[in-house]
Amino acid sequence: MTAGEQEAAQQEVSVDPRQRMGDYQTMAVNARMKIHAVLAAAGLEPDEADELVCAMEAGAVAGAHCWAEELDGCAPEARGTEYGEGWDCGVDRALDVLVSTTDSAYRQRGRARVAKALLIGGEILANRLAAAERAAGASPGGGEESDRER
Repeated sequence: MTAGEQEAAQQEVSVDPRQRMGDYQTMAVNARMKIHAVLAAAGLEPDEADELVCAMEAGAVAGAHCWAEELDGCAPEARGTEYGEGWDCGVDRALDVLVSTTDSAYRQRGRARVAKALLIGGEILANRLAAAERAAGASPGGGEESDRER
């Protein structure tokens, strides 16, 4: 795959940080659905698929925890001691939230069964997703019908 093809394959994300997080969440849901479909096609039971996906998601958040942990004690010295103490308290709070989020991501179960139920509708689901993308203004074909919808 050439660099141009790789760029074209990447989904556009918003420049607005909050909207960008929503974009990433949407991509994660779509990826999770594909992973569950592939694992189901490979013969994995939904509970096994959930275990794998939840472990991967928890690992991703744990990685963010590692990055945030490195910020402790890194406040700009020119700002003073009080600023540094506030900085470190903020880092500690962020780390607490990331631990809680990691725990939650790992405990989530049942999504494989939901994905399987949604995938049973196959074509119906694809049409609904395409309609939702068009409604959000994210249709890649400039509003034209996709081959799947015709």
